[in-house]
Amino acid sequence: MSDGILPVFEHEFWMRRCLALAERGWGRVSPNPMVGAVLVRDGVVLAEGWHDVFGGAHAERMLFEGLEARVGSGDGLGGELELRGEFGLGGELELRGQNEDFSDCILYVSLEPCAHYGKTPPCANLILEKGVGRVVVGVLDPNPLVSGKGVGLLRAAGVEVLVGVLEDECRQLNWAFWVNQVIGRTAVVAKWAETADGYMGLGLVPDEISVGERLLISGEASGRWVHHLRSGVDAILVGVNTWNLDRPKLDVRGYGDVDQPIRIVLDRTGRGEYTEEAVRRSSGELWVVGGDLDLVELLKWLYREKGLGVILVEGGAEVLASFWEADCVDVVHVLRNPEMVLGGGVKSPRMENMVLRRLEDLGGDAHWVWERDLGR
Repeated sequence: MSDGILPVFEHEFWMRRCLALAERGWGRVSPNPMVGAVLVRDGVVLAEGWHDVFGGAHAERMLFEGLEARVGSGDGLGGELELRGEFGLGGELELRGQNEDFSDCILYVSLEPCAHYGKTPPCANLILEKGVGRVVVGVLDPNPLVSGKGVGLLRAAGVEVLVGVLEDECRQLNWAFWVNQVIGRTAVVAKWAETADGYMGLGLVPDEISVGERLLISGEASGRWVHHLRSGVDAILVGVNTWNLDRPKLDVRGYGDVDQPIRIVLDRTGRGEYTEEAVRRSSGELWVVGGDLDLVELLKWLYREKGLGVILVEGGAEVLASFWEADCVDVVHVLRNPEMVLGGGVKSPRMENMVLRRLEDLGGDAHWVWERDLGR
């Protein structure tokens, strides 16, 4: 199978490299999408780029700016450094002289190049300025300002464009961006730990629970993974019972000096304990949301007015249930301890309208990932 010039597996190889580059923007570019780009000539990488930070250069611009910087400096040898790929090219390094004619090159990019002015100029225009001969796109942009327009602009100028290489993988990487653009609200990740018989807590009423007392269900490996998950969201949300009783930090640990996520507490009646000690548990901002809440409208406001692309809902059970009832849960991470049995307590939410995407082991726990069907 091929597109008439190159076999599809070669296109997929370079698109997988784009996806790997795009992931470098994890936790840094929201509410923008993660995007990676690779410029290839005759199976040789000329330059790579990715969207590294919100408000910064897009992947295509980083690629060309990096290439120009290397050519200008000559890498100490008067030429640009090129990395050879896997297709009978032996993974060699090669130096070639400066050459700004890219008409014989293929630009791979995981998301359709933008065609509108935002925080940066349009990438589709930049590609035309550079004279790239062919462009391979993973998936069209769902943004109504962009969708199909970037590809249309390139094709109208005579650039050969192939769309849909690893389309599902490219879309799935930016599932939160799809929720932002298609549904028009902040995307929601729900996370909980549960026992082998499907319980996530003991079911005690608040007066029967000592402050700070917690039932630890998941293990150390799951705990470390949770901090990775937290590092990729804009905010972490809990209910007032969880805030008062568990005294959670709601922060990211073990990932160096990172911007801490915003902490959001749903406190309808204003009974939360917001002491100096509570506020200082994390350097992340603390937002308290009270009064009568329409979760759908709240999420629309968080996206449109506050620019939050994705939040993590960590509990408690009533808060998780309210998000399910409002049909606002987009991704679920379940950490199941296969050896712990409670026999009763707080039942975990039931999965509805979700697709099981992944099942893996995290130490002694099973990690299940369920996602909303983006085609729904």
